[in-house]
Amino acid sequence: MAVREMSVRDAGLLLLAIGLIMCLIIGGGAFAAHRNSRLAQDFGRIHVGLTDREVLSVLGKPSWIEACGKSFGNPKADCTEYIYRNSFAPLIPYYWSVSFNDSRQVVDTYVYGSP
Repeated sequence: MAVREMSVRDAGLLLLAIGLIMCLIIGGGAFAAHRNSRLAQDFGRIHVGLTDREVLSVLGKPSWIEACGKSFGNPKADCTEYIYRNSFAPLIPYYWSVSFNDSRQVVDTYVYGSP
């Protein structure tokens, strides 16, 4: 099998492709870090009594919604939990949780993290 030499055009396209991939990786990491920073800062604005709509306006759409305590223990009756995951989870196991009663008002907030 003959090995052909790479043309200058092919080398340029390869370098362009590598550069684009690196930009996507760096940009994605920067976006994830910004999202985590925003969540950590805005989570402090959440307090008991806010409605689910108010929480969504501050934190945005949660990563998932479930019955309180389903994923992290501490079950509560008649309670729904919005969980916001760290952008790098499960590598960095850090989750922000907001619990709501049946009236869709915040009854508790919690941060789950692993040392």
